Amino acid sequence: MHAPSLLFIGMFSFVLGAPDAGAQPMPPSAPGPALTGAQPLPLTGGRRAAFEAYVADAVDRFGIPGAAVAVVENGEVVYLNGFGVREMGSTRPVTPDTMMMIGSITKSMTTMLAASLIDDGKLGWDTRLVDLLPDFSVGNEALTARLTVRDAFCNCSGVPGLNMQSSFESGRMTPETVVGSLAEVAPAAGYGEAFIYNNLLIASGGYALGVANGGAAGDFGLAYDLALRERVLGPIGMTRSTFDPEAAIAGGDYALPHAVDLSGNLHPLPLTAERGLLPYRPAGALWSNAREMARYLQTELARGVAPDGTRVVSADNLEATWAAGVPVPNLYGGPPEMAATMTHYGLGWMSGAYRGLRVVSHAGGSGGFTAEIAFMPEAGVGLVILSNSLALRPVPLGFEYAVEMRLFELLFDQPAEFDADLAAAGEALAAARPAPSLGKVEPDAVAPYLGRYDNEALGEVSLTLREDRLVLDAGELGSELRPRTDGGAERVYLLHDPPLSLFSEAYEATVTFSGEAGERRMTITIPASVTGPEEIFVFTPRPPGAG
Repeated sequence: MHAPSLLFIGMFSFVLGAPDAGAQPMPPSAPGPALTGAQPLPLTGGRRAAFEAYVADAVDRFGIPGAAVAVVENGEVVYLNGFGVREMGSTRPVTPDTMMMIGSITKSMTTMLAASLIDDGKLGWDTRLVDLLPDFSVGNEALTARLTVRDAFCNCSGVPGLNMQSSFESGRMTPETVVGSLAEVAPAAGYGEAFIYNNLLIASGGYALGVANGGAAGDFGLAYDLALRERVLGPIGMTRSTFDPEAAIAGGDYALPHAVDLSGNLHPLPLTAERGLLPYRPAGALWSNAREMARYLQTELARGVAPDGTRVVSADNLEATWAAGVPVPNLYGGPPEMAATMTHYGLGWMSGAYRGLRVVSHAGGSGGFTAEIAFMPEAGVGLVILSNSLALRPVPLGFEYAVEMRLFELLFDQPAEFDADLAAAGEALAAARPAPSLGKVEPDAVAPYLGRYDNEALGEVSLTLREDRLVLDAGELGSELRPRTDGGAERVYLLHDPPLSLFSEAYEATVTFSGEAGERRMTITIPASVTGPEEIFVFTPRPPGAG
């Protein structure tokens, strides 16, 4: 299985969009009776108590340090609560105001911004990106000339997203270099033929919106930030939501990110692990909380009208972002009912159905936060879930979807079946792709390869032996390398520590060494998947005396 667009930024695309190469499209229908036209029961009394008890139990069962949940029904916030703690081992509780990263849910706010600008005639869905960003291009001249604002957000361009490059080079990236980063990336599929998640393209589209709003072309980040604040966050009343990590943590009520390593152990991550997302922020770097995300959900359900009655965006252009686009395979390997809610990608939104009721949703993931927003436009109900943990097993985003589906079961008086189905799916995934067997480093075997290396695409890294740990240091990020004992005759190493471990777990990335003396090489290999062809990054020793 592959991770969601993990917006580390979905650089594991996670938010966060990186389905397994063998994942299959959904069957025509999922199990359960048709509920077409049904209206939800109120989340009150026994249903409310059952939902709250379920979330509390799920936090414990899934090993989530903390989470916050909001439910909107008939235009009102009917449930808002925090569970667990902000950091594992602490006693500080998560509250509805605890700030966390929402990952790729940011994309839907970026497309709401686009819809607002279209309302005001500042651009159209078919405005070409090069007309707003003259320096933008992809590795195909004809495709560059045709890509539009709509295409920036549809994940249907066929252009891969440079997931590993985006991660390793994040410390040197700026919004301006993001816009130019796809210039040599050729399409991996024809336009409109395949779902290929591309955070760099989505981020470029967001920066084009800042320019269309009148922002300075020399500072794409500021132009986008101001446009989103002016047209989306401000009118909705999301006063604390921000891209600035310092502002997010200034009030003290914030959670730390956590992630699971390849050995299955959960670790808190430093906040600096998330800062590399800022250059790509239209695709997934917003900090928010459950209280403000509930206001955003209310605005979506009210078809563009904020809770205070302010019209943020027209219903027509907002609903254009929900429309089903390119088909999506079963991203997470979850049960059919889970995958049925995500059968197509629109513009910053997934679309599908729960037993005949339309569902619009999007997951979010960064290095150590996950999130989910889902709503039923016709039924007038939805929820937001924020958590401070990222794990791909037993099923990616299993906690979020377990909570979502339990809410749907309660509101539509359905049997409590999904939890068991999810557990069975997790067992099937574990059997099909068991966790790798890891051994210990042999110091004598790796000693010839220690030192500093360069790769044109990924930059400089260093390889050191710290006691019995072999450590790859990429500057902003690093990871211990552990040899796998089931890798055959060739000694194969995996990235063990989060967030880089996600490349080995989600994309099956491996590290190998070859050559002697002046011929030393370190190679990182990522097998082909639906996100793009096989990638091979060969590192050569950095010359002595190099800076």
